[in-house]
Amino acid sequence: MLRLILVRHGQSEGDILGRHEGRADYPLTKLGESQAKKLAEYLSVYYGIDEIYCSPLKRAKKTAELICKKIMKEPIEVNSLMEMDNGHLAGLTFEEANKKYPITPDRLKIYRPLPGGESTIDFRMRVEGFWHQFYDEKFNAHEQKTVCLVAHGGTISMLIKTIFQLPVPTNIKFPTGDTGFHLIEITSGGAVYIKGNCLEHLLLNK
Repeated sequence: MLRLILVRHGQSEGDILGRHEGRADYPLTKLGESQAKKLAEYLSVYYGIDEIYCSPLKRAKKTAELICKKIMKEPIEVNSLMEMDNGHLAGLTFEEANKKYPITPDRLKIYRPLPGGESTIDFRMRVEGFWHQFYDEKFNAHEQKTVCLVAHGGTISMLIKTIFQLPVPTNIKFPTGDTGFHLIEITSGGAVYIKGNCLEHLLLNK
């Protein structure tokens, strides 16, 4: 069995500045670091993590490093776990983005890339490529392994849709809060969604 823990990074400076993040490389805030430390403590108590992978963007990498410090592991950076490439929108305030690149019905089509970035289909294919290679390398029906992936809200949502073979155009959403995590178990019989957007570590470690 392969047990997956899908973690979103803690609060970043981009969150509190009201800016589009995506590929904009904002670090964690002090609160974000505190959230990550609480998650690290929680995971160290309730889950034995064998391996941890992360997006190389600062907010995800730092979250992974704080978890790794607690569980005595080293994070492995994977470019495919980066957030959707939002091109020219990265770093803009929402107001600036709406003025420079207004949302039109045509731009919402899944095959239209964001200005200077990826389309939804591009994003899905990147995540699909990662997942199938990861599954081939990590899944062993006769071995139990727990792997933590630290990434971004959009990446995690797309990864869950990929694992459960949902279509690209779907209204089903998998939101994730700051340091929220999803737990999925993969067996030879398929995938089971155990926990979604779990945030109890933020309540238990006050």
